[in-house]
Amino acid sequence: MCIRDRRRALARPGRKPGAALPLAAAALALAVSLWPWEHGGIMPWDSGSRMSFYLVVAGTGLALFLAGAYRRLSFLDAPLARAWDRLAGLGRWRFILLLFGFTLILTNLISLFVFEHLPHLQDSIAQLFQARIFASGRLLLESPRFPGFFDYEHIINDGRWYSQYPFLHSLLMTPFVLAGVPWLLNPLLGALTVPAIYLLGRELYGERTGRFAGLLAALTPFIFNMSAEYMNHAAALLFATLFVLFFLRTLRGGGRHLPLLAGACIGLVANVRPLTALAVAAPFAGYGLYRLARAHRLLPRLLLVAAAGAAVASLLLVYNRLTNGDWLTFGYVVKWGPGHGLGFGRSGWGEPHTPLLGLIHTGNNLNLINKFLYEWPLAALAPVLLPFAAGTRRRGDWLMLAWFLSLLATHFFYWFHSAHFGPRFLYESAPALILLTVRGVEELGPLLRRTFGLSVTDRSAARFAGRAWVLLTAVALLVGLPSQLRIYHRYAGVDGRTLRAVRRAGLGNALVFLNRLGHGFNANDLDLAGDVVYAKDHGILNPALTLAYPDRQYWYAGYDTLRPLGDIRYRGSRLKAALEEMAGFVAEHGFHRYAAVIRPFAEIPTGIEGLDNTPRLTTYRELSRRVFRGAAFEDHLPALACWVIGDRRERLRVFAFMDDLDSFTAGGVRFTLLHVTADGTGAVYDIRPAPGR
Repeated sequence: MCIRDRRRALARPGRKPGAALPLAAAALALAVSLWPWEHGGIMPWDSGSRMSFYLVVAGTGLALFLAGAYRRLSFLDAPLARAWDRLAGLGRWRFILLLFGFTLILTNLISLFVFEHLPHLQDSIAQLFQARIFASGRLLLESPRFPGFFDYEHIINDGRWYSQYPFLHSLLMTPFVLAGVPWLLNPLLGALTVPAIYLLGRELYGERTGRFAGLLAALTPFIFNMSAEYMNHAAALLFATLFVLFFLRTLRGGGRHLPLLAGACIGLVANVRPLTALAVAAPFAGYGLYRLARAHRLLPRLLLVAAAGAAVASLLLVYNRLTNGDWLTFGYVVKWGPGHGLGFGRSGWGEPHTPLLGLIHTGNNLNLINKFLYEWPLAALAPVLLPFAAGTRRRGDWLMLAWFLSLLATHFFYWFHSAHFGPRFLYESAPALILLTVRGVEELGPLLRRTFGLSVTDRSAARFAGRAWVLLTAVALLVGLPSQLRIYHRYAGVDGRTLRAVRRAGLGNALVFLNRLGHGFNANDLDLAGDVVYAKDHGILNPALTLAYPDRQYWYAGYDTLRPLGDIRYRGSRLKAALEEMAGFVAEHGFHRYAAVIRPFAEIPTGIEGLDNTPRLTTYRELSRRVFRGAAFEDHLPALACWVIGDRRERLRVFAFMDDLDSFTAGGVRFTLLHVTADGTGAVYDIRPAPGR
């Protein structure tokens, strides 16, 4: 600030409104993305305040270091220039193979050493499970006996057993399951995506920008981390990138195969992530209509895109009909009820969605993308916004921005927010952000000349960008990425320790109760008849499952802890005594005046004359699922409920209050305690509408 020409440079945009407005808008957008937005549903280390604090402090430190050591970093210029000359001199196919091979090796190493070739997140576990079902030649399975011991989040288990997700990612995984390498699909998808980003950059901006974008994509943690696990975002990203590539080529001309390929690719995205397909397609559909208004000859080509897209996307409706029983009913709705959808007032669970929550989701996604995209000690959106700060008029820049903003805006209206693998709902816009990052570097010199009046050549701006990139990448590799990979190693509480402990112990003919079913869910045979069967630990309820596995050894496993449970068979258990005592009370109290009698297990008869095998007898599981799908709880009242203390299986949350062994009112319903078993294991409640309802 003390150097006169620098002071004049900083003041210059204020004297040129045409330069000041884009600069101010870009600065404001960056400030909004760095404002800390907190969401209660994410882990503390992913909070907006932590992201923003790290980026502001680290970015300031980087700027100060660059200012002090810039000239000393000149030794980097020659090696960087030589490396670029060699990469730029490669033939196109050699360059593509280089990107493909590097990404495939890197993602496989992360898959092996970080994720241990295991799916960690609930979504991934569900999608691998569905791929295994497909590999068996079926669309779905029958629910197992005692299904509560094998329930897993995002897996439907209501008499039919299958994943809630659209089919395509699991279908792509099926041949890899048959080959015994299911973990290989996502690295392969990532290795195909990176060259596709290069080709997209080449199509939009030319060879030089495309090559820089391909290299940056290969070194983007957001891409290679997601491509090392099992998440379906990897497939959606590849098909979304190819859609944009073929759509732009369609508008430029060429054969009829191009619109067919563009439509097929966006249809494939719909068969992986339907909402993402709508968000990705929207800005390009708008651009297509804009071009059509000026060139009517494009109409047949755009109609081909739409027809191909609709035809491929309709496969999802067929799958819905075969699995969910209705063309337009998605697995999400079957699992979580009609509240799972887009718009305010909707929610699959938890509080209904509101505009305020949508704003918090959006802000937190911006906080997260600033760090997770590159793991740099610099807000990732800073270089992305440089072309717009320079007042760019290139259509490609605005199309890429629209791609990113469309995904961001779409999820403003979606009730669920997740920070797993960062802002994963923005993942399919990664190519747009990478291309805009490269464009930001290209526009740095013109921005400094036109807006600030500095005598900066494009060559000196490129040298600055190269030196800064080396520092940014070094910090990402030494600081940001290692800490992130340590988190990913045991992401969602899942890792390989339990399976290794079971193998070391040489267990056979065993039923193993897990503290986290994710450790072993996909290690089970599909028929749950393998030498080792893994089930969810439900404490006092566990003896019930021994009725399905009467002659096995029983074990408990928690991470690397493995201990025998001895004889926990049902016949001598506290559970059996409690169920029989509660059944005796119900028989004596009388059940004929109740609309429903609720019991813990459908598989264990009550032994009450005139009650078993009647419509009035139900379970917490069945009653809860009816309510999830829109039935009124009050329609099943008055009810007599036999409750086992500590039952944490899937059911309405209100039932958990019965653990308190006291009468209470919740949601306009009165729960009256009638009986507690002698050892306090179970209780019987009268449930009916509260007085005045």
